[in-house]
Amino acid sequence: MKLKKSSGSGSKILLFVLALSVLAGVAGQNVTAGAKPQSAITLVYQFPEGRTLSYRTSSTQTQNLDIMGQAVSTESNSAIEFTLQPKGLKEGQYQLGVTVNAFKVEAQSPQGGMTADASSVVGKSFDIILSRLGKEIDTSGASSIQYTMGLAGTRDLGASFQAVFPDFPERSVKIGDSWPSEDAVTQKSDAGDIRVNFSNVNTPEGIETIDGLECLRIKGTVTGKMTGNLEQQGMALLFDAKIDGTQTWYFAVKEGILVKTETKATIGGVITAGDPANITIPMTGEMWTETHLIKK
Repeated sequence: MKLKKSSGSGSKILLFVLALSVLAGVAGQNVTAGAKPQSAITLVYQFPEGRTLSYRTSSTQTQNLDIMGQAVSTESNSAIEFTLQPKGLKEGQYQLGVTVNAFKVEAQSPQGGMTADASSVVGKSFDIILSRLGKEIDTSGASSIQYTMGLAGTRDLGASFQAVFPDFPERSVKIGDSWPSEDAVTQKSDAGDIRVNFSNVNTPEGIETIDGLECLRIKGTVTGKMTGNLEQQGMALLFDAKIDGTQTWYFAVKEGILVKTETKATIGGVITAGDPANITIPMTGEMWTETHLIKK
């Protein structure tokens, strides 16, 4: 398709939108082994040395824009497979070795597609530090690994690991109890940064069997804000949007491991483009992310 005005400006805006579409998803959790759903449960992570866990995170994001009277849709798909190798406690926090086994990011727009160069990511290893309650304390190792997205530029792997594990409350909880948690993800690139802040309300609902494992199911409501301040080929682009959705987590009670998470959300906001376009672009979209245990 062709834009009615300033096709060069439209191209830059589409590159920006595609840059927004590579944020990877969230979630995980654990519970004290042997807890009964009727009793209070203390939620803490357990990563015993010698037990490796492998996960796959998949994400799809669609965006719909109105650029100078023309409807434009983009879609991105990403996936990463990684193995966690517990390395014990460091100052009371979990130190986890991470190895990336597979990686892909693909984005499509009316002007064509872009694919990430996975060669700089697959096979790389780094450490992350996680608190007993699930707070990602140090993901700088992931941020040190970079990959390119063609014309959309270079970005790092940090966003894929900044909110992998949801945060637990300091108190014990029962089925039906709720607690709040917050997460933040920043996707850095050579064009600028995109930041997403999440606020969640989490409620344990019951017990469910997933992949042969007895799991505690937790349902969460998700609200958030996504902002970006980028420069694409000389044009300043600002992004401001709200996020609303739900998240469901499953973890094995006896084994104390994350089994599956799923997040679904909608996005609504605006993109503001500076000179030479000087336009405001309404945007809506949908996000879906799943993390699944694939080897234990």
